[in-house]
Amino acid sequence: MTYYIYLILAVCCFIGELFSMEFSLACVGIGLLGSSLTSWLGGNIWWQVAVFIVVAGGAWIGVRPFALKHLYGRSKHIQTPAEAVIGQEALVETDIDPQNGSGRVKVGGESWKATAAKPLSAGTVCVVEKLDGVTLTVRPK
Repeated sequence: MTYYIYLILAVCCFIGELFSMEFSLACVGIGLLGSSLTSWLGGNIWWQVAVFIVVAGGAWIGVRPFALKHLYGRSKHIQTPAEAVIGQEALVETDIDPQNGSGRVKVGGESWKATAAKPLSAGTVCVVEKLDGVTLTVRPK
């Protein structure tokens, strides 16, 4: 009868995995499925614990790295729209004065607050060097 408890806990782990996306809870859930099977077959508590440790550990060592690499490996290379502006050309909309921190540039159709090492006049083409919060640092092209 204890195998029902293992099955309920395994389902809870798999549901929790949907929120964590690290494949850690799934490994625990797989181990609980092994313990559930052991309990159903009549194994005592020590066999259930041993099967849990072996199966969960095997999933952690053998399956988790494969799953992380192939399921989530591509998501680390995605840039946010804010990070994508670095290195792009920009057009100065309003004069950039580094002394008082005023000035705006247009990058890809969007207007950004900007600063530069030297004053830049409106209409100057420049390149985005870095992003600090919502302020772009630009240099003349």
